Amino acid sequence: MLQGLAFGLFYTALALPIGRLVDSRPRKRIIAAGVLVFSLFSLLSGLARSFGQLFAARIGVGAGEASLAPAAYSMIADLFPPDRLGRAMSVFTMTAFIGIGLSYVAGGATVALVGAADFSGWPLLAGLAGWQRVFVLAALPGLLLVPLLLLMPEPARRGRGRAGAVPIAEAAAHVLARRAALLPFFAGFAFITLSSYASAVWTPALFIRAYHWTPAGIGLGYGLVTLLLAPLGALAAGRICDSLVARGVTDAPLRVAAFGYVGTGLFGGLAPLMPTGELALALFAPSVFLGTMPYPMAATALQLATPNELRGQVSALYMFVINTVGLGLGPVIVGALSDLLFTGPDGVRYGLALVNAACAPLAMAALLLALRPYRAIRAAPA
Repeated sequence: MLQGLAFGLFYTALALPIGRLVDSRPRKRIIAAGVLVFSLFSLLSGLARSFGQLFAARIGVGAGEASLAPAAYSMIADLFPPDRLGRAMSVFTMTAFIGIGLSYVAGGATVALVGAADFSGWPLLAGLAGWQRVFVLAALPGLLLVPLLLLMPEPARRGRGRAGAVPIAEAAAHVLARRAALLPFFAGFAFITLSSYASAVWTPALFIRAYHWTPAGIGLGYGLVTLLLAPLGALAAGRICDSLVARGVTDAPLRVAAFGYVGTGLFGGLAPLMPTGELALALFAPSVFLGTMPYPMAATALQLATPNELRGQVSALYMFVINTVGLGLGPVIVGALSDLLFTGPDGVRYGLALVNAACAPLAMAALLLALRPYRAIRAAPA
């Protein structure tokens, strides 16, 4: 509940109203406000004294994070031309995977180190457990970043057809008119997100239960794979996409996402079934590389096909859909399969393998279905 429901509750619910603000207000202020909220509630997570307090703090963390993607996507699309947008989105996206990799590698060690340190002279940190102190310390850089974010230049909005916010009815009509492309688009990336969240939550449990690795060993092994290969996958996707766009392939982001991710189903489906942890990690490596390719492609595809004055709202709707499905169902499905069907002590391996293997071809089929209507949108006059 703390990893999924609490974080996702307001993360998904606030994405849509924040998206409307992105389309009409200075985006740097929205990002700065989100970082401030995120940091304050991260601080409160460390000070929580009960499950209920920590649950409420996690809701606030999700609310703060909800502002970042729609605002950042909109700003990046105004800063880069179409044939360089894929790489720009890839660089932005890869920073998230760097953070995830670092959290695997250094998270447990940081908790132990901070927990053992003497903070008796620090009123805010004294008396807290190691994990609580890490929450508090992790919140401080965000608070320091807020004034710097406000100093960022606000890029001019390119190709904007009107000033002010588009009425909700008009925004809804825009989405409905493009439903032939957006429905399979959202469905494809929802399957990808479902598999990704399931893997993020259950892969450590897989190595503990099936291969008897220690948490430190998992953090180092899987963390290094994530830290090294996930950013490279995002960058590779951006470079391939921009090359295709420069050659006139208007549906390039969807093609890169669809054909890149299908390998994740193969490697991610086989990895949990391997007889040793080392073999499993070896197969997870290409799965991680290929699994990061769709995310910058989704952002690129949406910005290229959406008028400037609606980018925030359409991006927010995309985030709402994929996170509702991914956070709401991904971790739960693997857990349910382990409880109800694969009930052995290492049953998680079969649930995770099944989810990974099933989601990739479903995602590919949905994205390929979106190609023709997406090309029609790109070809239509702005």
